[in-house]
Amino acid sequence: MVIRQIEDVSCRETGPKRMEGADSASIAPFLRATVSSAFGLRPDALGASGRGRADVAFARQTAMYLAHTRLQLSYVDVGRLFDRDRTTARHACRQVEERREDPRIDSILDCLERAIDIRGRPSATSGGGE
Repeated sequence: MVIRQIEDVSCRETGPKRMEGADSASIAPFLRATVSSAFGLRPDALGASGRGRADVAFARQTAMYLAHTRLQLSYVDVGRLFDRDRTTARHACRQVEERREDPRIDSILDCLERAIDIRGRPSATSGGGE
C-alpha cells in the first residue's frame, strides 16, 4: 500500500469529534484532495468506476469513512458522493474501522480527521483562519 510517511506528527489534539460549521457539499472537494494526497493519488482516482487497485480502493474507503463519520453524511449520501451504493459505503466504513487496529493507519486517520475538523470550523471556512 502506498501511504505517505507521516512522522512526528501528533494529531490527537482536542477538538470537535464531528465536523461543525461547514456544509458537506462545500467540503467534499477538500475531503477528496486531502485523502488522495495522503495516499499519494490524484483526487479523481477516488471517483473512478470499478474497484481498482487495492491502494486506490482503500483510499476511497477512507474518504467514504470520513464523509460518514466527520461530515455526518448518511450511507446513501456517501454512496452518491462516490458513485457507489449505500451498502458499499457501509462496507467501506466497516473496513476502515477494522484497519484502525494498525497503529500506522490509525495515525493517518487521526491526522485526516484533524484536518477535516479544522477545515470544518467556522473560522477556517469564513476566511478568518490561520
